[in-house]
Amino acid sequence: MPQKPSGKHSLQTRKLKENFVFFKPGPLENRLYLVVDDFGDMRSMIKNMLMACGVRDIKLARNGSEAIEQMEQERFDVVLCDYNLGTGRDGQQVLEEAKYRHLLGLGSVFVMVTAENTRDMVMGAVEYEPDSYLTKPFNKDFLKTRLEKLIAKKHNLLVIEEAVEKRNYSKAVAILDEKIAAKPPNCNELRKIKGNILVNSGKLTEARALYQEVLAIRELPWARLGLGKCDYLIQNYQQAIDEFQRIKSQNPNYTPAYDWLAKSHKRANQLSEAENILKQAVSISPKAVPRQQLLGEIALVNQHQEIAESAFTKAVQHGRHSVYKHPSNYANLARVTADNHDGASALLVLKQIDLDFNNDPKADFYQASAESLIHEAMGNSDLARASLGKAAELQKSFDQSEDSDCAIELAKTYKNFGMEEESVELLKGAILNNHTDEELMDEIKLTISSLEMDEQTLGTIDSIREEVLTLNRKGVELAKSGQLDEAAKLLKETSTRMPANRTVNLNIALVLLMSMEREGANPNMIDEIKGYLARVAKADPNNSTLQKLYGRLKIMMAKTAD
Repeated sequence: MPQKPSGKHSLQTRKLKENFVFFKPGPLENRLYLVVDDFGDMRSMIKNMLMACGVRDIKLARNGSEAIEQMEQERFDVVLCDYNLGTGRDGQQVLEEAKYRHLLGLGSVFVMVTAENTRDMVMGAVEYEPDSYLTKPFNKDFLKTRLEKLIAKKHNLLVIEEAVEKRNYSKAVAILDEKIAAKPPNCNELRKIKGNILVNSGKLTEARALYQEVLAIRELPWARLGLGKCDYLIQNYQQAIDEFQRIKSQNPNYTPAYDWLAKSHKRANQLSEAENILKQAVSISPKAVPRQQLLGEIALVNQHQEIAESAFTKAVQHGRHSVYKHPSNYANLARVTADNHDGASALLVLKQIDLDFNNDPKADFYQASAESLIHEAMGNSDLARASLGKAAELQKSFDQSEDSDCAIELAKTYKNFGMEEESVELLKGAILNNHTDEELMDEIKLTISSLEMDEQTLGTIDSIREEVLTLNRKGVELAKSGQLDEAAKLLKETSTRMPANRTVNLNIALVLLMSMEREGANPNMIDEIKGYLARVAKADPNNSTLQKLYGRLKIMMAKTAD
């Protein structure tokens, strides 16, 4: 779950201040600012400029780590962040992490300050959409004018931010509709926010209508991208490909279209096309770690070892201070290094995990799994078996709702050791626990294909998914016929085989709620429901059914308190 700022400038405080902003002489004063720069003189200069504009609430950070720590504590209205922050995170990585962890609100303004204008920097920063750039040098009047425009553009979004944070998406959309109807200057900004909320809350028909309405007036890349995402999410991959291809043709530097185009080709099992698109994307903007990671993974399946090595090298290099840093990139780089060069060089890559991850069990797992294969290839059988045992023990200790990637990783390693039965069991478990996760199913299909496994041995993915669906269907039918105890018993038995399956956990919670709504509130049952819902919340906190069930549970909890 993203961490929310908890300091004195909470959302409520900011909303109150915004409502009373008319008591202040101007729009800049009543805001909380964060200035991030590794040069003390520059921090002081920007602070003095802001104070000359009447701003009094200013915090300072010397580097990316301090900036993130401060954003974890307080919700800033305006962040002025230098791109080059010396050792550690740069400005792009600060923005990347702030967005990933929801440390910036809808009404917050992030300005990238820079003296650099290299293509990699510009393209990398553009991808995470800062609200503006300030090129050094600049003076107080220029800063004031720029901030006034940006704040006006984000004015009065706090009430929407509050609804989104409470996952009350219908309220957020209603507020947006009211604002859009007034046709303010930032109408398209509001439509863009509304589209994102509709997509994220699964209201794809409404989202499509919104994007088509915008596109009927004007061709805007974000609206076309939204339309393509809707096609992708309803599994109309060819239409999605057409939409993303159209954006790419009209806006050759709009890299989000490349990423979604590659994902769509991947889902359509067009891996050569996906790899080619990603190669084009990294040539435009090479710093995005997830893009390099996906290119490496697809190149591995396509047996393009040199491309995979290059991509994983960059994923490790650019990821070192990124929120997207992941040990699987180190493990994959080590494997491909062993294939392209030698085992000793590959083991050196794995040693870097010790330096870049601090006692992280997941990192230890990936390190041990890759190490076992490299030692086996080098003829170090005892070391290989020891590493494999360590990886297996670590994988068993992980929460099944979070470790599907580790299960697939270990299945690949088992297969390379000739342990097909163990490999198949892990893949079956991943399918049973995640039968509705289409991207994970793709990953498993790719694994089966790349390991040249017989899909019949595994039992087809579709038949395993059908098994889950049948059990769920039976439980739902029992519940609909009023046999709630029988439904709960069947679904709980199903859950013992697939404890992380979201659909099963949600259905158990639903049946138990129906039972309490019929028989009366029961404290023990409430605790039981909380447990099932917590399993879903851990993996999918924005699940719309989860939120509805939490609402019904809240009503029952209130009754036990009476």
